Amino acid sequence: MGFSQPRALRLATHPDLVACPDCDALHVRRELSAGEVARCRRCAGVLERGDRLSIDGQFALALAALIVFALANLTPIVTLDLRGVELRVTLYEAMLRTWQSGQHAVAVLAAATAFFFPLAVILLQLWVVAPLARGRRVPGGAVALRSLHWLLRWSMVEVFMFGTLIAVVRSAGLASVVPGVGVFSFALLTLLLAANQATGLHALWRRVARGGA
Repeated sequence: MGFSQPRALRLATHPDLVACPDCDALHVRRELSAGEVARCRRCAGVLERGDRLSIDGQFALALAALIVFALANLTPIVTLDLRGVELRVTLYEAMLRTWQSGQHAVAVLAAATAFFFPLAVILLQLWVVAPLARGRRVPGGAVALRSLHWLLRWSMVEVFMFGTLIAVVRSAGLASVVPGVGVFSFALLTLLLAANQATGLHALWRRVARGGA
């Protein structure tokens, strides 16, 4: 025989209220026009941003990011020509060689920032926006958005790109270096993730709180 949770302990949701992420001050939510920014009256922190992209647009960006992510990881980042010997290096091969050379911390950091965190961000975005694009409820939406908010701090594809460009420049004096499809894919992936991140999570939180409406 099951027991119902006491009413006083039930978790209440208030889609008409928004809490400041910096100081926790509560504000009454209002509809924002595209590009408009609502700020906290106490600390001037950003509460919400007006939707610049529709849910369909965010879904398209996330899907494009997943395709580009696959290209970036399956195609060579650079092709090295050392005295007639060509070596095509993918992200996996670069991380493996770095690990084998004894630089374990660098290999782990590269794998986290260039593979695991970006992939988790893309999959979580799709987990949230795919049901919303169909007008459906997002299963585990609150947990997914909290996880996405945390992962966005650690998904640093741009840092990996910067390190790759430095490595290419430093290798130019030792061998002929030709940038591959992978490095251009990572550049495009950086732009796609930045564009999706610029839309913010505020509208997604609001839609999830309203049950996908």
